[in-house]
Amino acid sequence: MSWLSCTGLGFIAALYVLAGRWGFHRLGLAVNEEVDTNLILELRLWIVLCGTLLASVGLLHRARRDARPGEARFDPPLIAALLGFLGYMCASTAWSPDPLFSLTKVCDLLLVGMMCVGFALACLRQPAPRVLDAFWAAVVAATALLALTGVKQLLGGGAGARLAVMGGGPNIFARLMGLLAIGALYFWYWKGQAWFWIPVAATGVVLALLTGSRGGSAAITAGIITCLVVGRVPLRRLLLLLLLATAAITAVAMFSPLGEALSNSVQERFLRLTLNYEAGAGGASSNDGKVYLSGREILYARALQLGEDYPVAGAGLAAFPALRLGVYPHNLFLEVFCEGGVVGLLLLATVLATFARSALLRRQGLDGATVGAAVLVLLGSQASGDLYDSRALFLLMVMASATAVPGRQPAQSGTPLPQPSFTGAV
Repeated sequence: MSWLSCTGLGFIAALYVLAGRWGFHRLGLAVNEEVDTNLILELRLWIVLCGTLLASVGLLHRARRDARPGEARFDPPLIAALLGFLGYMCASTAWSPDPLFSLTKVCDLLLVGMMCVGFALACLRQPAPRVLDAFWAAVVAATALLALTGVKQLLGGGAGARLAVMGGGPNIFARLMGLLAIGALYFWYWKGQAWFWIPVAATGVVLALLTGSRGGSAAITAGIITCLVVGRVPLRRLLLLLLLATAAITAVAMFSPLGEALSNSVQERFLRLTLNYEAGAGGASSNDGKVYLSGREILYARALQLGEDYPVAGAGLAAFPALRLGVYPHNLFLEVFCEGGVVGLLLLATVLATFARSALLRRQGLDGATVGAAVLVLLGSQASGDLYDSRALFLLMVMASATAVPGRQPAQSGTPLPQPSFTGAV
């Protein structure tokens, strides 16, 4: 039963992270094509309901017996901080310029809260390594299928200038490929088989570069570095990682059909538009010596101005689109500032600080890949997506804290790694 519960919980959590607002009604859509939101037709509602059902199982297990070594544990301060932030943002509907319009966003945040609390309860009395194994196995399997779909689409000439699949945008696809890369590093760290998992991770990075998402690529880099630092990967394994990853990326660039597309993406998106932005690039009429930001600088300025107009409590949930300033600011902190004010920012900072404290106290059992994925989503949310698109950040923080238990042995490479005793918080 424990294996079944862990597998189900990991699968549900992975679907929640990957599915977003996707539903079967989105099949056949072109890249960035608009579609009406329909909560009933979207997978996220049913995913969260399944997570809530598993939470009741976790509570039942908790009532029947005490915790054992190696089992996931609850983190009350983190959950309290998270609910405080989400609750305040929902309450800001009261002073939103269009309360009815903001109800959709209220539903988004309620689903985030329910899933995070549900996961924290569902994993009680479950072996933490099994929960992580199931989650990352589902993530890697799903993102690998998306990667194959993206490659097929690109080679067939149907992806256009930037790589994306199934009606999603290039930035979202880059984030998913980042999760593929970090998930592969997770299995390499804990299970070994470097000859397989490191090329898979390198493939995820290459496909992220093919999307042309500069923010996504930077977030992936930071996420991988965090994964390796938190995991305290020894130098011998780091050198092996660097060698195999370099070989895999070089092989793709020089000998595969993706090489030309990769070269064009790097030259256009990363070199010309960023380091040597020319007049007229990306449809702009003048550069004035600035980096091309796909129009985000306009959204950032509008969000900052709206926040300055309502600095304390913000303009209210969903005020940014309600005032027709844009769909969303494409920056998590600016969105919280303009809609929740300084109060909202402080509550969000409290969530992040509480997680940092919990991670520090539980560092001996902390999983580097899960923390690295949280960093990936946090940085990626500064250039793409809205508050709900950052849902994985909150779930990954809860997951990393809940599963931070000592004693798990990584795959060995040479001399066995020492495992310090657990001295963190309960």
